Amino acid sequence: MKILLVSGFLGAGKTTFIKELIKKTETHPVIMENEYGDNNLDSLELKAETAQKDDIKVMEFMEGCVCCSMKDSFANSVFTIYSSLDPEYLVVEPTGVGKLSNIIRNLSPLLHSNISLLKPVVVLSPENFTNNMKEWPELYRDQIENASTVVFSKCEHTSADILQRVSEMIHDINPNADITGSHYSYMNAEWWNSLMDINESVDTGGDSQYINGLNSADASMLSWKRNGADSFSQVSITKTELDNPAELVMFLEDCLHGEFGHMARAKGTVLIEGEMLRFDLADRMYAITSSPDTKCQCVFIGQFLDERKIRKRFCGGRKVIQKIQQIPEKRFKTAVNDIW
Repeated sequence: MKILLVSGFLGAGKTTFIKELIKKTETHPVIMENEYGDNNLDSLELKAETAQKDDIKVMEFMEGCVCCSMKDSFANSVFTIYSSLDPEYLVVEPTGVGKLSNIIRNLSPLLHSNISLLKPVVVLSPENFTNNMKEWPELYRDQIENASTVVFSKCEHTSADILQRVSEMIHDINPNADITGSHYSYMNAEWWNSLMDINESVDTGGDSQYINGLNSADASMLSWKRNGADSFSQVSITKTELDNPAELVMFLEDCLHGEFGHMARAKGTVLIEGEMLRFDLADRMYAITSSPDTKCQCVFIGQFLDERKIRKRFCGGRKVIQKIQQIPEKRFKTAVNDIW
C-alpha cells in the first residue's frame, strides 16, 4: 500500500485537488478524510464525486487531529485499512491545523516492505501566502519544510510576479521542494503520475528531515481544546435559524472582521427559505452556493472563538436589513469555484 499525504492549511483546496488527482491519474485509492467533530462535508463531497466508481472508498476519521491528539487511533486506522482492504493507494487528507512533520512521524512505525510513504504534497494559495505566514508561521513553515511537492491552488488569475515571488519564498524555506509555480490544472500527465510513483517514496529513517527534533511538546502543541490561546478550537452546529440569505452574508462578513474571534475556516450547509445553501469561508473570502445536501451541518475553526456568540447569532438569527449588493464584490468573485 502506497500512502500519499495531501496536506495544506485550512481552506487551501485539498479536497478539490484530490478529486483532480483521481481523474488525472485514473487511480482507485482509498481516501481517508480527517474531519472536524461531527462534520463530514469533505467526505460527502468526495463520496458524491466518486459515486460511480465502486472501487474508490472514502473513509472518515473524526473527533481529532491525526497529527497529535488522535495519533494512535490514526495509525491503527491506517493499518486496519491496509489489513482489511489492502488498496494499492491510500490518500490521506489531514485537517489542515496539524504539523505535517508529526503526521509523518506517526506513520513511520507502520512503514515496511508492503507499506510505503509517497512524497508528501502540500496545497497552498499563493494569493494569501504572505498573510497566512504572518498569522500562522509555525504551522505554515512546518508544512512547507516537510513537503516534497508544493501545489499552488486558487491562483488562476494571480499575476506571474506574485507566483514567482511566492515560489522564491517557498524555495528559501525548503530548497528541495518541487513547486508547481502555477495552478495545478496546468500540470502535464507526467507530473500527475509522478505523485503516485513508488520510486518517489520517502525515507523516514532516524536521519530524516521529517522527524528530527520532534518531541512530546511538539506533538501536543496543536491538540484540540475547547479553549486555549495556543490552540485551534472548533464549533459545530447542526441547527440554524437564519431567515434569509442576507443574514448569512452578514454573518460571514462579521466572521471576516473578527466579530467571533480569529476565524480561519468556516463551512457548512444551512436551510434558508426552503433552500439548502452551502457556504465556505477561507483566506479572507467566502462563497455561497446551492447545495444538494439534505442535512444541516456547519463547522467554524480558528483561535479565540466565542462559541456562545456564534451560537447566539447563528442559531438565534438576527434581522438584517442591509442589501447584499453593499458587500464588496471581490469576496464573492475571487473564490467561488475553488474555495476548498
